[in-house]
Amino acid sequence: MPRTAGLEDSVLAAVKQGTVVPRAEHEVIALLRARMKAAGYDALVAFSQDNVTYTAGFMVPSHLTNRFRRTITIIAKDDFATQIVVNVEEKQAIARSRFQDVRAYDQFRDEPADVLADALIEAGVASGRIAIELDFMPARDFIMLSKRLPKAKFEECKDIYFLARMIKTDEEVRTLREIGVLTEKVMHDTMREIRVGMTEIDVSRLLVDQMIAGGSTNFKYRVGSGVNGSITNCGTTHKKIEAGDIIRIEVLGELNNYRSNVTRTAVAGKPTERQKMIWSQLIRAREICKTILKPGTPVAQLYRTYVSACRESGIEPTIKFLGHGIGQTIHEEPYITDTRDIVLAPNITFTMEPLYMIPGEMGFHVEDMYIVTRDGFDAITGNLSKNDELIEVG
Repeated sequence: MPRTAGLEDSVLAAVKQGTVVPRAEHEVIALLRARMKAAGYDALVAFSQDNVTYTAGFMVPSHLTNRFRRTITIIAKDDFATQIVVNVEEKQAIARSRFQDVRAYDQFRDEPADVLADALIEAGVASGRIAIELDFMPARDFIMLSKRLPKAKFEECKDIYFLARMIKTDEEVRTLREIGVLTEKVMHDTMREIRVGMTEIDVSRLLVDQMIAGGSTNFKYRVGSGVNGSITNCGTTHKKIEAGDIIRIEVLGELNNYRSNVTRTAVAGKPTERQKMIWSQLIRAREICKTILKPGTPVAQLYRTYVSACRESGIEPTIKFLGHGIGQTIHEEPYITDTRDIVLAPNITFTMEPLYMIPGEMGFHVEDMYIVTRDGFDAITGNLSKNDELIEVG
């Protein structure tokens, strides 16, 4: 996996100087064009919901729900840029897309692969090197495109998007802060209402009502108590909360196509000495990791520091990563694990989520959102509803 060293600053500098693309182009499109050219490609094509939305600046509503409709973005050469949408979505795309050129096709008469091929021919890259989402593009579309452009060379583009999306713009950071703070507040207020005898579903209703009232409508949640909480990705059930239960609450919020991921662990009543000990060991490991959260730290080093701190306390981490990047999707790069050759850099947003499951008994999990700054880090969440100790509810 590529490193961030040096390339980001040089690309952004070129964009700001206006030496890469016209100034009128949105900074995200300009950054992607610069990365495309730096990697030696003539065109960059996205098909997936997250990469198309990242590029165009809005989500085409039917992109998620109708697999027979294609939404495509194309950036090519020095100044070619267009978005392809189904004609049902054309007016909305014209009004909201970052692309000045929006092209629509008839779902029942046209093949979007042909519209894509025509655009690439028009851009002058029919024989060029094209970076495209081979890990998402439908196979039939790829076959059709290959027949239309037999001299083109198609290659995977995920690293271009990976590098661009990992470093957030100021606008993206503002949105992530807004949804992160909302999510934490909702969880804080909800936990104050939890009582022994309530069901996990009862707790989830409180979360749902407050998240919607706060402006987040496309979100997910998990509430697990007692033995249910010992399942890493637990479901929310009609189980009643009992005295002494460890309760795990996770909310994955959404605002303007950006996500939050916050988790809190509470106890119904007073924690046992064993519960307090386990929790203190997890928090200790997290706090040790915070001492090296700064630009220049390899994520592999951060993960190994976490594992070492846990093992010193007699705990073996349940999952093989400490956290993950967050932005348009819940899980983005950088994954904080020892399989990634990535170095932390300013404006990388991510989570850390120390987690320890005791199968068939209970589970412990805290997760907060962070951003790397020029000289360290800033906690997006964890300021309102601190979880340094088990939160007592009920």
